[in-house]
Amino acid sequence: MPRRAKWIILKTGLGPRRSKMGLDSAYRKAIEEMQGINPYVVAAKSGANFEEGKFTIPFFHRSFLVHHPEIKLEEVGSDAPPPLFIQVLLLHYLLHADGTPISGMWIAYRHLPGAFLFERRFTSWALDPLVKAFGNDAQGLRQAALALGGSPMSRTGDAAFRFLALPKIPLGCILYLGDEEVPSSINMLFDAAAPHYLPTEDLSYLGIYLSQALGGSLESKSR
Repeated sequence: MPRRAKWIILKTGLGPRRSKMGLDSAYRKAIEEMQGINPYVVAAKSGANFEEGKFTIPFFHRSFLVHHPEIKLEEVGSDAPPPLFIQVLLLHYLLHADGTPISGMWIAYRHLPGAFLFERRFTSWALDPLVKAFGNDAQGLRQAALALGGSPMSRTGDAAFRFLALPKIPLGCILYLGDEEVPSSINMLFDAAAPHYLPTEDLSYLGIYLSQALGGSLESKSR
């Protein structure tokens, strides 16, 4: 698949192997489950704010509102409806959050529960496009990361940034520049507590979103 297609696939609300029908089904199920929650308990566990009948959830550099009990999602500052995959991620986050503290321990995607089912997709759709875009451009990654609200990490590597994907789910992105013998590589890291907030498949979509957002930042700067 051409690189450009990888950058734009999530703008349609669809991801690799996730059909529109699958998203619709996941969305309907999440809506049903949201009817039975105590919003104040969920807010306390998820780190989201709940006031005047709506949750406010930061999502990377954006912010979304989830109305309750009549479930409706909207992006702060935008009249356009949020892409369906983002709506599903946000609802799943509220439903799965159990209040476990952020551990401060970083792990690779492959170490998440059941990651072997989704690791190939995660590598192909999250990591590989970033290597193609930034494998020889550490400064470009720094600029793109800062534009998305990333903060520098104290990690080995030629560029390393931390992003707060959701209130209790930080993500790390680290570039290792290659040389004549070793190719460049990029890794994404998840806090060890992340499975307490989203299923492993959904965590792969967080990584894919970050990859697309960083790549989109690069493309917007090159126009």
